[in-house]
Amino acid sequence: MAPALAPDSSRYRAWQRMQVEMNREDTIEALWRACENWKGHAARLEQLADAGFSLGSRIEDDNASATHGDRSLAVGAYLRERMWNAARMLRSLHRQVFETEAGRLHLDSTVLYPLMRAVMEDATTITWLQAPDDRNDRLTRIFRALFTDSYYFTENHLLLASAAFSTGDVSEKVSKELSAHMRDEKATTRTHFEQLARLSGIDEVESTKKLATSAPVRLHYGKESVEFMSWKLLSDLSHFSFMMLRHLATSPIPGSDTSLLHATILHFAATINRLCGDALHLIERAAAAG
Repeated sequence: MAPALAPDSSRYRAWQRMQVEMNREDTIEALWRACENWKGHAARLEQLADAGFSLGSRIEDDNASATHGDRSLAVGAYLRERMWNAARMLRSLHRQVFETEAGRLHLDSTVLYPLMRAVMEDATTITWLQAPDDRNDRLTRIFRALFTDSYYFTENHLLLASAAFSTGDVSEKVSKELSAHMRDEKATTRTHFEQLARLSGIDEVESTKKLATSAPVRLHYGKESVEFMSWKLLSDLSHFSFMMLRHLATSPIPGSDTSLLHATILHFAATINRLCGDALHLIERAAAAG
């Protein structure tokens, strides 16, 4: 786990000075550069995902370790999908900021916040999955991620079956049949993951624990880190809050001509760039042959 960003650390003090000392022009210039970097991160993530993973790479070795006959865990496929998703979010952010009003920064915060949160989640999940040097630790983490994905797949279909019947879109018979099928699927999926975990030599209980959305950023960077605090704030800002959104949109930093919105978006943009850099570093290392 990476160390938390302590209040007495040089990195924290630099971040704090940035919030207070930068004037409006410096902040906008830094914000422009930080947002422009999203395009490069998107291109690199997409390039790596498109290329796949070389034979002899750590990711392919993990994939082979979780393959037993016709039973397999999609280690590489899951990582590639997270990379493609992060790239899509980054490109959407870049378009919002630069292409909505050509030549100007367009900061529609209520649109940017959920996209930023999504990028943070993709990047930190990739980092968390690839951080351990121990193969069993990596496999346990990817098992948890994929098991959680399958768990909510069945849970959400059960909700759909109930909703479809309550609105009259399907008959009670069809709704019950779908519900029964998804309950069977849920049990079958758990059995599949448990058996595959045993065959892969990892703990079946640990590998089938649900993974909270916030867990990768909290576990890797620490619950007191700026990275986790940024995710928490973005998570809250992604839901409408009249007072908070208006405060950020209209208030200057005390004692400065810098907009609080500009400084806040700059902080989020810089954090996203740092998280994408961490994810890319680990993926490049794990994707290389040898």
